[in-house]
Amino acid sequence: MRRFRTKERVMQLTKDDVELLRKRAAEGNLHAQYGLARWIYYTASSDTSMSEAEELLLKSKNYVPDALAAYAQMWRYGETKENEMDVAKSNKLMQKALNRNSEWAAQQLARYRIFGLFCEAEPEAVAQEIEQRLKTDTEADSLWHTLLGHAYTELEKRDEAISQYEQALTLGERDAYLFLAATYQQRGNMALSDSLMEEGCNKGASACMIYEADTKEEDYETLTEQEQQRLHHNIDERLHRGMQMGDGTCAFYLWLHNYYGGLGYEEDVPKAMLYLQRGIQLGDTSCITTLAQMADDDELPAGMALTPTERGELWLRAARYSPHDEETLRGLQRVCDPAFLLKHKGELEQYWQPLFAERSDEEEPEEDETMDDDGRFDAWT
Repeated sequence: MRRFRTKERVMQLTKDDVELLRKRAAEGNLHAQYGLARWIYYTASSDTSMSEAEELLLKSKNYVPDALAAYAQMWRYGETKENEMDVAKSNKLMQKALNRNSEWAAQQLARYRIFGLFCEAEPEAVAQEIEQRLKTDTEADSLWHTLLGHAYTELEKRDEAISQYEQALTLGERDAYLFLAATYQQRGNMALSDSLMEEGCNKGASACMIYEADTKEEDYETLTEQEQQRLHHNIDERLHRGMQMGDGTCAFYLWLHNYYGGLGYEEDVPKAMLYLQRGIQLGDTSCITTLAQMADDDELPAGMALTPTERGELWLRAARYSPHDEETLRGLQRVCDPAFLLKHKGELEQYWQPLFAERSDEEEPEEDETMDDDGRFDAWT
């Protein structure tokens, strides 16, 4: 069951693994249905992937505790067929899964409390709980070390965070490469940060595949022609590999470079938009908000149009994933389509309007925004 708890783990499944899951799921094996649901959820190969994953979770959630936790998470992000974010329902289902001994439910609830996701942030209490768990449970999931690293990071205990991320790496958690690299970057140790990112790429850590994709064009121009070709090839190969592994941020960078050119890429808007759409399928907030903003600014390519309701849905989806992102909240707050506002009236009033009010209290609107008062939200995934 631990194999299906993170995207990084799920994307390590081989083609034979997936075919076996499909075969067993078709035969009615509930654990296989759960595993297949997680694979479909993360690969998101089509616009119907979410509904396919949900259907499999509905079949298995009453028998597989982790399946119930996964279904609960879909409610938190508004990914069910109801297209409604319901944190209370998600928490209730997650607690039910926890009561049925779902370790993954315990991990998700700990994550929410570390970052204060629609609850009080209490990283110190969570850190103490995880420390105790690791002392008493000799077979604890290695993911606990990553979560403890997050809690220490929130507490600004970076030495302790580094120790936990290193332990997670030792136990095979490839996600930890990115977190460890980011911690050293915050300390100003760019050489070690770059080294960890490169090592993560070599070890197949999908989140590290964005390495060097944010190279500045002026730095690129200082390289020799041979060095430019090598850098472009490395960036392009990594981004495509990362996107293939389900990383939506890689799709965003492929959109960026193909849309504007640079770093050896030629401007190719049609190709760029395909990458953007793929990133949206993968749930990347940057891709979602980019398309929404392009639509709001009437900058979509010819033949590609979104209705006001579709634009609102994009802003809402991005907000569900990144509820504390200011640009996303601002975009959602601008949505004024009557059909959208009526459809999501309950969710907007319960979750987003309070956040809009907090923003208004914290900063005065700029003069060019006072005539256009709307709302929006973004969440940590």
